[in-house]
Amino acid sequence: MSSFTESIESVAAALEANSKKFEELDSVAGDGDLGITAGNIAKGLRAGAVGVTGDLKADLMLLGREIAKNAPSTFGTLFATGFIRASAAVADVDALSNVQLGVAAAYEGIATRGKASLGERTLLDALHPASEALQSATDLKSGLSAAASAARAGVIATASMVPKHGRAGWIGERAQGNEDAGASVIAVVFEALNN
Repeated sequence: MSSFTESIESVAAALEANSKKFEELDSVAGDGDLGITAGNIAKGLRAGAVGVTGDLKADLMLLGREIAKNAPSTFGTLFATGFIRASAAVADVDALSNVQLGVAAAYEGIATRGKASLGERTLLDALHPASEALQSATDLKSGLSAAASAARAGVIATASMVPKHGRAGWIGERAQGNEDAGASVIAVVFEALNN
Protein backbone atom coordinates (compact mmCIF):
# COMPACT_ATOMS: atom_id res chain seq x y z
CA MET A 1 0.00 0.00 0.00
CA SER A 2 1.42 3.41 -0.99
CA SER A 3 1.53 6.35 1.41
CA PHE A 4 -1.20 7.94 -0.72
CA THR A 5 -3.57 4.98 -0.33
CA GLU A 6 -2.66 4.75 3.37
CA SER A 7 -3.73 8.38 3.73
CA ILE A 8 -6.99 7.66 1.91
CA GLU A 9 -7.69 4.76 4.28
CA SER A 10 -6.84 6.91 7.33
CA VAL A 11 -9.33 9.55 6.22
CA ALA A 12 -12.02 6.95 5.43
CA ALA A 13 -11.57 5.30 8.84
CA ALA A 14 -11.69 8.67 10.64
CA LEU A 15 -14.89 9.64 8.83
CA GLU A 16 -16.53 6.39 9.90
CA ALA A 17 -15.23 6.65 13.47
CA ASN A 18 -16.69 10.14 13.82
CA SER A 19 -19.98 9.55 12.01
CA LYS A 20 -22.01 9.61 15.25
CA LYS A 21 -20.47 12.95 16.21
CA PHE A 22 -21.26 14.38 12.75
CA GLU A 23 -24.82 13.11 13.08
CA GLU A 24 -25.22 14.79 16.48
CA LEU A 25 -23.80 18.11 15.28
CA ASP A 26 -25.93 17.98 12.13
CA SER A 27 -29.06 17.26 14.17
CA VAL A 28 -28.73 20.65 15.88
CA ALA A 29 -28.84 22.75 12.72
CA GLY A 30 -29.43 20.35 9.84
CA ASP A 31 -31.29 17.16 9.06
CA GLY A 32 -28.99 14.84 11.01
CA ASP A 33 -27.80 12.79 8.04
CA LEU A 34 -24.18 13.97 7.86
CA GLY A 35 -22.99 10.86 9.68
CA ILE A 36 -24.49 8.73 6.91
CA THR A 37 -22.96 11.00 4.27
CA ALA A 38 -19.53 10.73 5.96
CA GLY A 39 -19.83 6.94 5.81
CA ASN A 40 -20.75 7.14 2.14
CA ILE A 41 -17.78 9.43 1.46
CA ALA A 42 -15.58 6.80 3.15
CA LYS A 43 -17.01 4.16 0.79
CA GLY A 44 -16.23 6.41 -2.17
CA LEU A 45 -12.68 6.97 -0.95
CA ARG A 46 -12.11 3.23 -0.61
CA ALA A 47 -13.67 2.52 -4.02
CA GLY A 48 -11.38 5.12 -5.58
CA ALA A 49 -8.31 3.86 -3.73
CA VAL A 50 -8.63 0.51 -5.50
CA GLY A 51 -7.95 2.22 -8.83
CA VAL A 52 -5.08 4.49 -7.74
CA THR A 53 -2.25 4.40 -10.30
CA GLY A 54 0.26 6.94 -9.01
CA ASP A 55 -0.83 9.61 -11.51
CA LEU A 56 -1.94 12.25 -8.97
CA LYS A 57 -4.20 14.18 -11.35
CA ALA A 58 -6.00 11.03 -12.44
CA ASP A 59 -6.14 9.61 -8.91
CA LEU A 60 -7.71 12.74 -7.41
CA MET A 61 -10.25 12.84 -10.25
CA LEU A 62 -11.10 9.19 -9.66
CA LEU A 63 -11.56 9.78 -5.94
CA GLY A 64 -13.81 12.76 -6.63
CA ARG A 65 -15.97 10.76 -9.03
CA GLU A 66 -16.27 7.83 -6.62
CA ILE A 67 -17.23 10.15 -3.77
CA ALA A 68 -19.86 11.82 -5.97
CA LYS A 69 -21.24 8.41 -6.93
CA ASN A 70 -21.31 7.01 -3.37
CA ALA A 71 -22.39 10.19 -1.54
CA PRO A 72 -24.84 12.02 -3.84
CA SER A 73 -26.01 14.48 -1.15
CA THR A 74 -25.22 18.20 -1.11
CA PHE A 75 -22.28 17.74 1.25
CA GLY A 76 -21.02 14.71 -0.66
CA THR A 77 -21.14 16.67 -3.90
CA LEU A 78 -19.18 19.55 -2.36
CA PHE A 79 -16.61 17.14 -0.90
CA ALA A 80 -16.25 15.47 -4.32
CA THR A 81 -15.88 18.88 -5.95
CA GLY A 82 -12.85 19.52 -3.74
CA PHE A 83 -11.09 16.45 -5.11
CA ILE A 84 -12.06 17.18 -8.70
CA ARG A 85 -10.84 20.78 -8.50
CA ALA A 86 -7.64 19.64 -6.76
CA SER A 87 -7.01 17.20 -9.63
CA ALA A 88 -6.87 20.12 -12.05
CA ALA A 89 -4.48 22.11 -9.86
CA VAL A 90 -1.76 19.63 -8.96
CA ALA A 91 1.40 19.57 -11.05
CA ASP A 92 4.72 17.82 -11.44
CA VAL A 93 6.09 19.26 -8.18
CA ASP A 94 6.96 18.06 -4.68
CA ALA A 95 4.35 16.65 -2.28
CA LEU A 96 4.05 19.81 -0.14
CA SER A 97 3.49 22.01 -3.20
CA ASN A 98 0.84 19.62 -4.52
CA VAL A 99 -0.98 19.58 -1.19
CA GLN A 100 -0.83 23.39 -1.10
CA LEU A 101 -2.11 23.65 -4.68
CA GLY A 102 -4.76 20.97 -4.23
CA VAL A 103 -6.23 22.28 -0.99
CA ALA A 104 -6.32 25.87 -2.28
CA ALA A 105 -8.10 24.70 -5.45
CA ALA A 106 -10.51 22.58 -3.39
CA TYR A 107 -11.40 25.61 -1.30
CA GLU A 108 -12.04 27.79 -4.37
CA GLY A 109 -14.05 25.07 -6.10
CA ILE A 110 -16.24 24.35 -3.09
CA ALA A 111 -16.83 28.06 -2.42
CA THR A 112 -17.88 28.60 -6.04
CA ARG A 113 -20.08 25.51 -6.28
CA GLY A 114 -21.69 26.08 -2.88
CA LYS A 115 -22.05 29.83 -3.45
CA ALA A 116 -20.68 30.35 0.06
CA SER A 117 -18.12 32.62 1.70
CA LEU A 118 -16.02 32.62 4.82
CA GLY A 119 -17.89 33.43 8.00
CA GLU A 120 -21.14 31.82 6.85
CA ARG A 121 -20.72 28.77 9.07
CA THR A 122 -19.82 26.14 6.47
CA LEU A 123 -17.03 23.68 5.83
CA LEU A 124 -15.13 26.60 4.27
CA ASP A 125 -14.55 28.02 7.75
CA ALA A 126 -12.34 25.02 8.51
CA LEU A 127 -10.93 24.49 5.02
CA HIS A 128 -9.69 28.05 4.53
CA PRO A 129 -7.58 28.24 7.71
CA ALA A 130 -6.18 24.79 6.91
CA SER A 131 -5.22 25.99 3.43
CA GLU A 132 -3.65 29.15 4.84
CA ALA A 133 -1.60 27.11 7.32
CA LEU A 134 -0.38 24.88 4.50
CA GLN A 135 0.64 27.84 2.36
CA SER A 136 3.14 29.02 4.96
CA ALA A 137 4.56 25.53 5.67
CA THR A 138 8.11 24.58 4.78
CA ASP A 139 7.59 20.81 4.88
CA LEU A 140 4.62 18.47 4.54
CA LYS A 141 4.68 17.04 8.06
CA SER A 142 4.63 20.39 9.84
CA GLY A 143 2.20 21.70 7.23
CA LEU A 144 -0.35 18.97 7.91
CA SER A 145 0.06 19.48 11.65
CA ALA A 146 -0.56 23.22 11.30
CA ALA A 147 -3.48 22.58 8.93
CA ALA A 148 -5.11 20.19 11.41
CA SER A 149 -4.81 22.72 14.23
CA ALA A 150 -6.07 25.57 12.05
CA ALA A 151 -9.04 23.53 10.80
CA ARG A 152 -10.02 22.62 14.37
CA ALA A 153 -9.77 26.29 15.40
CA GLY A 154 -11.99 27.11 12.43
CA VAL A 155 -14.58 24.58 13.63
CA ILE A 156 -14.61 26.13 17.10
CA ALA A 157 -15.09 29.58 15.55
CA THR A 158 -18.22 28.40 13.70
CA ALA A 159 -20.09 28.12 17.01
CA SER A 160 -20.38 31.93 17.12
CA MET A 161 -21.41 32.30 13.46
CA VAL A 162 -24.92 32.63 12.09
CA PRO A 163 -25.52 30.10 9.29
CA LYS A 164 -26.71 31.30 5.90
CA HIS A 165 -26.94 28.07 3.88
CA GLY A 166 -28.97 24.88 3.84
CA ARG A 167 -31.26 23.84 6.66
CA ALA A 168 -29.02 25.59 9.17
CA GLY A 169 -29.77 28.85 7.36
CA TRP A 170 -33.46 28.37 8.10
CA ILE A 171 -32.95 28.42 11.85
CA GLY A 172 -30.35 31.19 11.82
CA GLU A 173 -29.27 32.36 15.25
CA ARG A 174 -30.69 29.26 16.98
CA ALA A 175 -27.72 27.33 15.59
CA GLN A 176 -25.26 29.55 17.44
CA GLY A 177 -23.37 27.98 20.31
CA ASN A 178 -22.88 24.74 18.38
CA GLU A 179 -20.05 23.89 16.00
CA ASP A 180 -20.82 23.42 12.34
CA ALA A 181 -21.01 19.75 11.36
CA GLY A 182 -19.50 20.20 7.89
CA ALA A 183 -16.56 22.15 9.25
CA SER A 184 -16.04 19.35 11.77
CA VAL A 185 -15.74 16.85 8.91
CA ILE A 186 -12.94 18.93 7.39
CA ALA A 187 -11.07 19.11 10.71
CA VAL A 188 -11.34 15.33 11.13
CA VAL A 189 -9.90 14.87 7.62
CA PHE A 190 -6.85 17.00 8.37
CA GLU A 191 -6.41 15.40 11.77
CA ALA A 192 -6.41 11.97 10.09
CA LEU A 193 -3.83 13.16 7.55
CA ASN A 194 -1.68 14.46 10.40
CA ASN A 195 -1.49 11.05 12.15
